[in-house]
Amino acid sequence: MRSVTTPCPASARSFRGLIGLGLALGAALRCVAAEQAVQLSSPVPYAVFQRSAKDTARIPIAGSALAVVDRVEAKVTLQAPYAEGTDGRSCGFIEIARPGSKEFRGTLEVTAGGWYLLTVRTLDKSGKITSETTLPKVGVGEVFVAAGHSFCSNFQGDAPGRAEDDRVATCADWRERPPERPAFRHADDPLRPGDADRASPWPAVGDALVRALHVPVLIVSTGIGGTTVEQWRQGAADPEVPSRAYSACHLTLRHITPYTGLRAIVWFGNENDLPKGPTEEKFSDDLRGLIAGVRADAGNPALPWVIGFDAYDPGVAEKVGAEEKQRRKERIDRGTERVLQTVAHTYDGPQTDDLGPEFRRSDRDHFNEAGVKALGPRFARKITQAFFPPPVPAAQAPRPPAR
Repeated sequence: MRSVTTPCPASARSFRGLIGLGLALGAALRCVAAEQAVQLSSPVPYAVFQRSAKDTARIPIAGSALAVVDRVEAKVTLQAPYAEGTDGRSCGFIEIARPGSKEFRGTLEVTAGGWYLLTVRTLDKSGKITSETTLPKVGVGEVFVAAGHSFCSNFQGDAPGRAEDDRVATCADWRERPPERPAFRHADDPLRPGDADRASPWPAVGDALVRALHVPVLIVSTGIGGTTVEQWRQGAADPEVPSRAYSACHLTLRHITPYTGLRAIVWFGNENDLPKGPTEEKFSDDLRGLIAGVRADAGNPALPWVIGFDAYDPGVAEKVGAEEKQRRKERIDRGTERVLQTVAHTYDGPQTDDLGPEFRRSDRDHFNEAGVKALGPRFARKITQAFFPPPVPAAQAPRPPAR
């Protein structure tokens, strides 16, 4: 008998198609539900955590699930286009918590690098995965707080600048007070909580550091235009009293860097002391007092400082004469050198007064785009020299005399 294949009626084919579509939709909905079943409150995108001497950091992971969680596991995967082994190192799932509740908290030790994609999953007592979620752009690298006057803030150039490398980050915008939960973004000027709305030096500094170190860099700019070292010292001496100069730095040290960790303060703020022309002793005392106050406020008596040299303002020479302006600059520079020689864990930053008119804006003082680009490698070089010096070559051993 000849077998006969009966074509499937159109209505039957449509019915089976609907069943297949329904199964696919159901699977997708289950996947979405699993993704939504766990919510992370920490970390957040563009967060950078300060690496330790072991070249790692413990990333704080916290969140909640819809049901009671027996176990939480996490892993990091180096995102494209970054190179495994050069720009970071991925790791597999590691148990970070056994909460026994809907909320969980733990840490994952991660090798310096990034950006990483963080994956967190929850499991029940049988070992079944109950939910999973991912978070992009988490890094382990270097964290700095920039402080000083308008050179440190967003008064440079004619328009906002931006970091070329995506691994240069800053905090989310805030003015009066940072958000309760730290948040971060790519380093596009203007950087907050610094004032003004043009460019700052720090995206260029971050780009140079990322190129040199192959890790993400977070820079929080707390510079405020028109402020002096003396005003900063007074603010740091009693940080709970509102201070135009110091309050933004104080709030950063209390609300942001306890979460991320911190490598150093980068100071760019000497020039506004030129008009008063303090003595070498007075200036060094103010700078020394500022450093002590900030360290006490941060709870770290050894918090490193990188201190830039700046005393350029040509307007001062027009008021007091070029010779007197030069004498004042030299006293400020010597006062800075005295601090560098007598205060532990302070490091010399770049000299910037040699960047002449071709590197300055129309106001003849603040930096133009070329000046900002020149500051980037200068600060980055001094930072790397301070914290990542090249290894000392082996000394040549004595040789026996030739016979």
